[in-house]
Amino acid sequence: MKHRVKKTEKQWADEFDQLQAASMEIKAPSAPPGEFENILKEMNRRGIKPRIREELEHRK
Repeated sequence: MKHRVKKTEKQWADEFDQLQAASMEIKAPSAPPGEFENILKEMNRRGIKPRIREELEHRK
């Protein structure tokens, strides 16, 4: 049983290494100008408070 677990872990590690190598070559496209501001405006309109702001307020 231990052999099977080690073999599976090795396969996962190999697969992770392959995916990591492949993802290093891919560059994510940047967001269109003003997209972040538009999202924040929409969140304010809907009354949604960004979680990071909530966490920062609780720290004070």
